[in-house]
Amino acid sequence: MSGRVAPALAVERLDVLFGTTPGVNSGLRNISVAVGGGERLAVLGPSGVGKTTLLRALAGLAPVAAGRIAVRGADVTALPPERRDMVYLHQTPVLFEHLSVAENVAFPLRVRRVSNDAVRERVTAALAAVRLAGLEHRAPHMLSGGQRHRVALARALVARPAVLLLDEPLSALDPTLRDEVREAIADVHDAADALDHAPALVLVTHDVDDAGLLADRVAVLLAGRIAQLAAPATLFASPATLGVAHLLGTYQTLPALVRADGAVDCALGTIASHAVLEPGAAAVVAFRRDALTVRSVASEPCAVAARVVGIRHRAHGASVVLRLESAPGTPMLEAELRGAVAPGVGELCGVALERRAALVFPA
Repeated sequence: MSGRVAPALAVERLDVLFGTTPGVNSGLRNISVAVGGGERLAVLGPSGVGKTTLLRALAGLAPVAAGRIAVRGADVTALPPERRDMVYLHQTPVLFEHLSVAENVAFPLRVRRVSNDAVRERVTAALAAVRLAGLEHRAPHMLSGGQRHRVALARALVARPAVLLLDEPLSALDPTLRDEVREAIADVHDAADALDHAPALVLVTHDVDDAGLLADRVAVLLAGRIAQLAAPATLFASPATLGVAHLLGTYQTLPALVRADGAVDCALGTIASHAVLEPGAAAVVAFRRDALTVRSVASEPCAVAARVVGIRHRAHGASVVLRLESAPGTPMLEAELRGAVAPGVGELCGVALERRAALVFPA
């Protein structure tokens, strides 16, 4: 008999159908992933790809065409939502306005007829975990937006579900509140983990930053399938496909041609490739803004002449938009300045690509 512990959530070869035109964005195919207790998984994908549909299928709110869903080793595929040991939180938290903060958090325990002493103990611990100790008697209408989200999280976790499902929990929030709620999700999940009853947390999002900051692993959903499943650092450094790189939004691309030796030629030079590509075939070179170095003159070694067509200022620094002089038909490129003196718009400069930071994909 194996002593291996079953994951909190296991999804095996799941198919979920949606849409009205067969074969055209008509569903999720062959979705397989396991999430351990205390682990946070982000499902990242563009709008309309089926992220919320997947979450609803896990919760028992959408029909499954094929495959299996297991919670702590038990098959729940055919069970109704209330018997799956999951909690599903929508984008906007809904609180009982006629109940106090403590009464809201205690509600799932009252439904289960947990003893009064246990209710008090668990509600107190949950409110401490979300930094709302002392607000037990406050009414929901007296809370800030961030506090309301914290109450909803405390209520979701106080019943100690095996799985917590979050549907775009940060999408409708302004930047300040977004940071607060993101922190609350991590805080309350870490607190539950310290007490050895943290659920598997699955959140869906279209925001790359939310996925990277909140998740232990990220499942990238494209064209109805998981295109990549990896830790955030691995995902951002090594997207598995060109589609994943485009979704991350941090990569820019140039067309390339495969040489006889397997390397590829692009407008910024020759790039070694680990991909197996046919000589003479078209390819794509992908790289981030920080892989480009802007130099004052184009005659420096490895630099390619470029014309500055714009400067973009962001909270974390400035970047320049460049047009390559030797390849006028290629896309504009953007390079971080990293403390360098910005050339003026219209000026000629040199741009060099850090070859090791470039990725090569089939066209």
